[in-house]
Amino acid sequence: MNSIFKHTFFRFAIVGGVGFLVDLSSMLLLSMWIAPLLARAMAFWVAASSNWWWNRVITFKKAEQDNKKAAVLQWLQFLGGSVVAFVPNWGCYLILMSHPPATPNTTLILLWPYLAMIPGVAIGMMLNYVFSRFWVFYPSKL
Repeated sequence: MNSIFKHTFFRFAIVGGVGFLVDLSSMLLLSMWIAPLLARAMAFWVAASSNWWWNRVITFKKAEQDNKKAAVLQWLQFLGGSVVAFVPNWGCYLILMSHPPATPNTTLILLWPYLAMIPGVAIGMMLNYVFSRFWVFYPSKL
């Protein structure tokens, strides 16, 4: 079990899971006051910033020791990569929101805005890992 924690992708996935909870919690709170689509967009920024910090101190901690990149630059790069990964994430969400389940099940209909997040988040995670591993947290000696 210890060896699995050595892999950056596994740690990245754990951070992503925490980020998903931050994303979902933010969306739930924001959607009390604003429309779900706007709440979804705003929650993304909260979660992306949270994920950058956790990836910096947990996932890519070893790379950080050799990295001379300023934290602000790294955060901006992470947000930039997250925006690119957010395009398919948001696209999946919009497609699923425009095709709600055709069921009389009220619970499913009420949960749909939150369940519709899952496929896009999975696609976004894969893209974010590539950006993070090979660009954002790549050890650079400036």
